[in-house]
Amino acid sequence: MKLIVRLIIIGALTYFISPLSVWWAAMVVAFVVCYVSPSSGLNAFVAGFLGVGLVWMGHAWNIDVKNESVFSSTIAEVMQIGDPILLVFATGLVGGLAGGFASLSGSSFRQLFTKTKKRSLYN
Repeated sequence: MKLIVRLIIIGALTYFISPLSVWWAAMVVAFVVCYVSPSSGLNAFVAGFLGVGLVWMGHAWNIDVKNESVFSSTIAEVMQIGDPILLVFATGLVGGLAGGFASLSGSSFRQLFTKTKKRSLYN
């Protein structure tokens, strides 16, 4: 349940902040959300990966549709990629990896400041 809530928060904040700010603002969002909300490493990575990756892929697809794939076709020719839609997926993958590692960093940074319980012989 926390994964879904964290994913929605990261995705929504990324959606609203990304067009107004620099590209790495989404990574700051993922870092802060996973710092504030305690989670395991894999849970944080998946939330950041899907939250940022889906939003970036959606933005890339929206731009591609608005200019009728002219820009992506040109870039696909320059990069010698067969299909321009692969650029949309590559954008989502790059954004997802960056968001995943940012949220993993936020979760790990939080664990630096939390005290771990000492294990006793009786537990």
